[in-house]
Amino acid sequence: MSKTESNLKAETGSHLEVFIYRVPKKNHDAIVQNLNKFVPWFEKQGAEIQYFQFAGNQAAMEGFESIAKTLSAAEDEDIWVELQYYRDRKHCEDTFAKMMQDKDLEPLGKEFLGLVSQGKSLVTGGFTALARQ
Repeated sequence: MSKTESNLKAETGSHLEVFIYRVPKKNHDAIVQNLNKFVPWFEKQGAEIQYFQFAGNQAAMEGFESIAKTLSAAEDEDIWVELQYYRDRKHCEDTFAKMMQDKDLEPLGKEFLGLVSQGKSLVTGGFTALARQ
């Protein structure tokens, strides 16, 4: 592993949780405000959280399909990706357990669920960094 790879792994950890969800365009400003309120809580847990909004109608490379098409996003929806970085899987599990017990986060979580597109799945998955040789 190169020195740069080692530094990146130390900074971001070896476990990544990915969340993909749709947000009605009319809720853009409200979801930004909501998501930003989660950042200090994650930092306090030693985790990093980042949010990205899909850049929109970009043509997919040949042989690939647009994520907007795959997720069946409507014209009035934006696609958001949330990346949560943890030291390892246990750190992720411990942080999630704390989140579920933190009553101060309940209103933020309920607000979030009210801002995302209703009746559509939120997509998630956990990933472990591969060791490079």
